[in-house]
Amino acid sequence: MTGGHQLAQSSGRAFGGALLFSLPLLMTMEIWQLGVAIPRYRLALLVLATVLLVVFLSQHFGSGSPGVGWRGSLADAGVAFVMAAVAAALVLGVLSVIEPLRGWRDAVSVVAIEMLPAAIGASFARSQLGMGGRRVRTTTYGGELLLMAAGAIVFAANIAPTEEVVLLAAELGPWHPVALVVLCLVLMHGFVYWVGFRGQEPAVGGVLRSFLTLTVVGYVIALVLSAYLLWTFGRFDDVGLVMVVTESVVLALPASLGAAAARLIL
Repeated sequence: MTGGHQLAQSSGRAFGGALLFSLPLLMTMEIWQLGVAIPRYRLALLVLATVLLVVFLSQHFGSGSPGVGWRGSLADAGVAFVMAAVAAALVLGVLSVIEPLRGWRDAVSVVAIEMLPAAIGASFARSQLGMGGRRVRTTTYGGELLLMAAGAIVFAANIAPTEEVVLLAAELGPWHPVALVVLCLVLMHGFVYWVGFRGQEPAVGGVLRSFLTLTVVGYVIALVLSAYLLWTFGRFDDVGLVMVVTESVVLALPASLGAAAARLIL
């Protein structure tokens, strides 16, 4: 197979992965409005965070070829970003959400905010879903945490822009957030170690060590990323500390499940 053919195939996989991961967000009205209203410095920080995450994902799970180095990782990430942008712009344009020729500034903002799940999906599909490709699995602790971060972001990003997070947080009683944290930890640990999903891992170093070093740390990552997304989308504006924490705990439910799912899938 020629290099051009391989590039075309991997780009097609990236395009498909971008659609699969981002389609719920592409068809969410709140995100169209946020794309226009979000402060530009928050949008810039979100884009920068997306770039860094996808580059590191490409470094750990990129082409699958050993020794490609940072140059190869940057090339993989670049293809993922281009195809993610094309997928987002195409769908939003066909759905008449954006009009690039007349409102290109707003169009760029909306596409940029959609790039978070789209670029992660493109990177994953390009590197992991090739026909006959060998699934690359990291064994490093940092790689495990990176996987959980990517899974948490993909799940949380589709829910963070919605009003439901704020409404649910406002209805919770004083003990509900504590119960929700416990539920998340039990679900995360159970999905990865107990219930027998394909990809289930052994509890290396014992149950307690795996729980503390991976499940608890993974939940903290999911919680922090949930808070960051909610702040980016303006959900913390003009609210108190208790509401900030409660909203973050609510969003950490899907985020933590995404973190656990990522460890099973990859």
